[in-house]
Amino acid sequence: MSNASDFKRIVSNFLLSGALAALAVFAISLALPKFWRVTGRVVVFPSGQPVSAAQNLAAEVGNTAWIINSDTFQKNYFDNFQSNFVGAEVARNSSIVVVKFKSKEKDIPAIEDLIVKIPSQVNEYARDLYGGSPFKYKLVGEPEVSAGYVEPDLRKNSLWGFGGGVILYWLYWLFFGSFPAGKRRISEEEKETFSEPVPASPVPAKPDLAKSAEKKEEIPSPLITPESTLKAPTQKEKNSVSPLSSAPDNLPVADAQDISQPEYREPTDEEVKERLNKLMRGEL
Repeated sequence: MSNASDFKRIVSNFLLSGALAALAVFAISLALPKFWRVTGRVVVFPSGQPVSAAQNLAAEVGNTAWIINSDTFQKNYFDNFQSNFVGAEVARNSSIVVVKFKSKEKDIPAIEDLIVKIPSQVNEYARDLYGGSPFKYKLVGEPEVSAGYVEPDLRKNSLWGFGGGVILYWLYWLFFGSFPAGKRRISEEEKETFSEPVPASPVPAKPDLAKSAEKKEEIPSPLITPESTLKAPTQKEKNSVSPLSSAPDNLPVADAQDISQPEYREPTDEEVKERLNKLMRGEL
């Protein structure tokens, strides 16, 4: 979607540049000097002497156009209006030579008089060239003046201005618009490509059963309290033990002794602690 909008914007800029340039050229053309077109038609025909001149009429029409276009003829007969001469050409499928001049409005009468004299001037020039007058030259009608000025050509200049504006904008876009814009687009794409990824939501790790088993195996067995840290039960605690409490099956039973006998003695605290420790360690 953005590419289509960029293309439309570029095309609009091209058209706008061409239109502005065409308008500027049109305005400049209005300020230029204006020239009208003045045209004369000279017909060529054989004079009758020699008779073979009629056979060379087509070639002579082309020679007449060449004579009028020559620098020597213009210097000798056009005087100060040499720069106003546009050219002479043969009318298609005819024996007529069309002579064209451009003239400012104030010089139109002088150009018309100059065109009227061209047939006699060509006759004089050809007589010296051929050594005779095998052909005659005559002006057909009066010189024709264009209805309006032909220079500057506003339509032609506007078209050239439009084309020039398009080319200028194309050069500007090529060197100052396309490459930097292209670099900016590339850099933006690179930033998007190499941008830091958004951290995903943490996924709870699966419990490692093997490690859990190892940890369970590493759980230390109940600590055996050193003998030095055990507190010997007091006589009160001994007396508070219920005689009805059941004793462990593996509890060693002392040999029955008669308390009244003189060999009988009550076990010491150290002996009691030692027996308790052995009981806890499973040695009894």
